Amino acid sequence: MLTGPRLSAVAKINSEFLMRAAEDREFAAYLETSDLNLADGAGVLWAARFLTLPTTRLRVLRQAQTLTQAVVSLAALVLRPSYCRWPLPERIPGVQALYAMLEVAAKVGAPVFFLGARADVNRRAREIISSQHPHLLIAGGCDGYQPDRTAVVGPIEESEARLLIVALGSPKQEYWIRDHRERLTRVRMAVGEGGSLDFIAGDFRRAPRWMQEKGLEWLWRLFMNEDRTGAKSRPRRIWNSVPRFIWRVVCWKLKHGPVSVEESRPAEPR
Repeated sequence: MLTGPRLSAVAKINSEFLMRAAEDREFAAYLETSDLNLADGAGVLWAARFLTLPTTRLRVLRQAQTLTQAVVSLAALVLRPSYCRWPLPERIPGVQALYAMLEVAAKVGAPVFFLGARADVNRRAREIISSQHPHLLIAGGCDGYQPDRTAVVGPIEESEARLLIVALGSPKQEYWIRDHRERLTRVRMAVGEGGSLDFIAGDFRRAPRWMQEKGLEWLWRLFMNEDRTGAKSRPRRIWNSVPRFIWRVVCWKLKHGPVSVEESRPAEPR
């Protein structure tokens, strides 16, 4: 993508994104037209696995079977994560995906511009990234609190950045990429990064690795880190992206049945 002929938009999907898409057609349209959607949450892997589990055609038995599948697959998400690694083979957490993109950018010599977060966080994140990737070309950066975010398009173009990191929070970052992609003639990849710069700068603490592997990051977020969204409290966001998300996915399968996957299933990982 970094060497492609046009700008490619990349989105990182978690259960909160899917809930928003189910209730907001504008946001759903963005995800449908995004060039690449990465699974950024364990809930996405669980939903993909659960929805593709086959069920019987007998309605009475199908309902009980579906509910049993929900319980078993949710338990497996914590106790045996490999069970939920099909049809989506893995999740790529936001910061991990960002570092992978930066490594590629360093290899191909693609300059990177960082848009978003507070000015001090943006600067500190760039300094840390520069020390970790000395060969990376950092074209510049700008905080996400500009009164006119359209004005930053000029500096981005002048920087000749090919990779643009947009950390404005969702859905602002997705809509910003959508609304300005035609003017970003030099950028080849624009990525919605949420709070990745805050994590890198040390403003937010990531969940321990074992909680990430078990899909329990939501529990960590419930009690750790300051909630700066303003629009919703942290408990309400967790309620929306965990219990309510699970209930909505289960209800969808009860109504529509399982989703078929054309590709043959690979051997289950151990």
